[in-house]
Amino acid sequence: REVERVAGDVVLLGFAATPVGVDVEEHPRAVAVAELIPTLHPRERDECLALPEARRPEAFARCWTRKEAYLKGTGTGLAEAPSVSYVGTGEDPGVLPGWRLDDIDAPPGYAAASALALREGNGPDGTGCTDGTGA
Repeated sequence: REVERVAGDVVLLGFAATPVGVDVEEHPRAVAVAELIPTLHPRERDECLALPEARRPEAFARCWTRKEAYLKGTGTGLAEAPSVSYVGTGEDPGVLPGWRLDDIDAPPGYAAASALALREGNGPDGTGCTDGTGA
């Protein structure tokens, strides 16, 4: 599977044998961050608002790229509200069962992340079925 994302002059490609999502974004302006913080998971909102205003754009971009990478990987995209899944705003990504989230080095002023399904599907047998029947 593959996915790509372009932001400004930065292109990010992801290739994997299992579902994968990638995202890269420029750090947003403070006014955009203020408008979008309410859409985040409640813990992410609290984390952003606890930071000095000058540090919020970087933390928000880190969170948003993780969130978009994960939602692209699951195939739901923003059909799932950004407030549902917790991916975190700090240095270490949150933990999502069945997924590996990683921040990716990006040029100054950008944030990038990838989300990789640990196996095909989200069920324990890799089918996406959570009851173990494979159906």
